[in-house]
Amino acid sequence: MAIVKMQKLRVIGLKSRSAEIMDALAKSGNFEVITPDHSIAPSESVDKLLVKKARSAFAVDELIEVNNYALAQNKKNPNAFSCQPQKLKSARFFSNIGEIDEAGSRAQEILEVVGEIEKLVSARTELRSQMNKLVAHKKQLLPYLPCRDKFSIFTDTKNTFSVLCYGKVTSSLEESIGEIAVTLPYPGAKSVNLVGIIALASDKEKVLSAVGELGLTVCPYTDDATAVELLRANEERINALLDENAKLVSRLLELFEHLKDIKKLHDYYLIEAEKVEAVNGFESTAKTFCAEGWVPSPSAEAVVTAVESAGGAVITLLEEVQETDDPPVLYKENKVLAPFQALTDQYSTPSYFEPDPNIFTAFFFFLFFGMMSADAGYGLVLALGATLMLKILKPEPGMKNLVMLIGICSISAIVWGVLFGSVFGFDFGHSDFGWGLFPTEEGYTMGVWFNPLEEPLLLLLICLVIGAVHIALGYAIGIYKNIKKGQVTDALFDNGFPLVTYVGVILLLLAMGKVLFNLDTHFWGNGGEIPLWPSAFENLLIPGLIIMGSGLLGSVLTKGRKKKGFGKVISGLSALYDIVNILSDVLSYARIFGITLASCAIGYAFNILIGMIGGGGGVMVVPAGILAIVLHAFNLAMGVLSAYVHNARLQYLEFYGKFYDGGGRTFRPLGGKTKYVRFI
Repeated sequence: MAIVKMQKLRVIGLKSRSAEIMDALAKSGNFEVITPDHSIAPSESVDKLLVKKARSAFAVDELIEVNNYALAQNKKNPNAFSCQPQKLKSARFFSNIGEIDEAGSRAQEILEVVGEIEKLVSARTELRSQMNKLVAHKKQLLPYLPCRDKFSIFTDTKNTFSVLCYGKVTSSLEESIGEIAVTLPYPGAKSVNLVGIIALASDKEKVLSAVGELGLTVCPYTDDATAVELLRANEERINALLDENAKLVSRLLELFEHLKDIKKLHDYYLIEAEKVEAVNGFESTAKTFCAEGWVPSPSAEAVVTAVESAGGAVITLLEEVQETDDPPVLYKENKVLAPFQALTDQYSTPSYFEPDPNIFTAFFFFLFFGMMSADAGYGLVLALGATLMLKILKPEPGMKNLVMLIGICSISAIVWGVLFGSVFGFDFGHSDFGWGLFPTEEGYTMGVWFNPLEEPLLLLLICLVIGAVHIALGYAIGIYKNIKKGQVTDALFDNGFPLVTYVGVILLLLAMGKVLFNLDTHFWGNGGEIPLWPSAFENLLIPGLIIMGSGLLGSVLTKGRKKKGFGKVISGLSALYDIVNILSDVLSYARIFGITLASCAIGYAFNILIGMIGGGGGVMVVPAGILAIVLHAFNLAMGVLSAYVHNARLQYLEFYGKFYDGGGRTFRPLGGKTKYVRFI
């Protein structure tokens, strides 16, 4: 339906012209290489390209890291760097293949910038290493600050030795060495004590042994300076390194203007490596090679023309897809369907040989999302929010599809909100709440169908009817798919009879509104009647029973057709179990009823609470307004999340389960794999 027809293209050309041929195929944006079955030997040329790509990626990452570092430092000191950092909006940007090639032609120039970035980063790394050592040195010096003597005085002489220690000094020290050494405590230490010890050289081992047993630490410094002097020198060195680091950062920020060029060069090498790797995987002789890949049929002639123009003596062969092939899937360009195609791909990309379900998925997802949200006010907020995000933030394709999906479905929320008469939880079609767009004595107005909180059974019935239609459509698509594959018997028996059964279920559900729920009419203010459920539906009860019974009977008689002997009977009778499956499948759509009712009830309850707080007027209007924003934002967020998750479940399980195979793969053209550039 919306899947583009594919053709297989074979290109036989001279190896000497392989670069020009692959360049033409890549620039066409319409050639996907068929991956060879055999393993591809490592290539030195590919490795060289990947090394240059890695260098470019390193430069990009480091420029971004330095820029973020400078932004953080500027909050503390706006004048920290001579060159100011920039605020990055997105890692990717729009460009075209011409600009990528232009960056490739300036590769030497750009790589010189990359080389300078590498040197600057290496210098910063060395600076950080030195600063880490100085900071560690500073922490080690802190315990010795109370000592105002130079460390050099604590040294050994011919007859004596002295040492400076710190730790928890107790009376045990005097008891251990009091007879052989003199202790000189230094006042001012807080968490530990600092003490100098002087003894005869002959008692050195005894003193050190006692110091170790008591857990004291021997000072490692022997400098001809005090701890304060060393700490001051340490601070000066750190400040000098910080100044040097600021110069390096400023230079890197100056090179930030080359960021886009480096990103383009990175993607240029990525594309070139992909092309060379593809050539290495192709079948070849001493002088020729054969490229093989998929091209979209509408673009096939243009691709052939481009290759023949670039490749000189080249042979091109176009072949139709065979059943044994595994072609990729390319959707026809459709901005409305694109978000729903992404939704389907999250489950599984359709097989090339099966119908594209996205037109039906789009309709029912749109319908169900609106029913679950069911508030015109919430729909307007979603529409406005989606529009602003697309215009201002310009999100990446994945996020863009999600935003567009919610934006499109917000229209459905507005429509159902009007039908249900709900705007931010207010029932504008019913004057019993105290206000309304068109209040009347009887409470109802023209243009509003019904209030789900007052007619929950009607809402449930509508959900079940739509669900049965959704499932029946799944079986109908299954019939089409099997007939297209030539499996007419399977189409009629495995899909046709279940479809007949669900048609009967739909008729029965339509009849239930009058027969079981006794849905009648309500009145406008001018005396006119609004039918909640057409009276003619009650006549569908008997036809519905007959049609449903016919479908079940057909399933019983044909389900065991491929079995032998008694297995036919067992398989046929097992079809009666389908009655349980029918009930289970249709009741799955009651989740729409539950979410819709919950959203309406929660919004209504929030408004009552807000009215109680702000009803007195005066200053209470402000907190009531803030509370209204918070509570309705919460209800909106929960409603959107539920509408998305449960809606997707109904599509994936109840709908796709009736006909969908999936297992396809998305069309990936040669040269389309980029990290930073988004082609326009």
